[in-house]
Amino acid sequence: MRDVNSDQQATGLSTQIVIDHTTASRLGISTQVIDNTLYDAFGQRQVSTVYTQMNEYHLVMEVAQQFQENPDALKNIT
Repeated sequence: MRDVNSDQQATGLSTQIVIDHTTASRLGISTQVIDNTLYDAFGQRQVSTVYTQMNEYHLVMEVAQQFQENPDALKNIT
């Protein structure tokens, strides 16, 4: 292989989340639901595909950059 490029950014932001499994279970919230909710808020989720005569475009939803930069944004996820 030659001239291989990557847009990977190894210096991304990170935080640690501790899940109260007892409370989550009592409320009927699984670990998978928590994971999906966080991914919906802070990951990139393909939500639709737009088709034209020549191309197709994948619509990707992600939270605004201003809400990705601070762990306090976790307080606003419902």
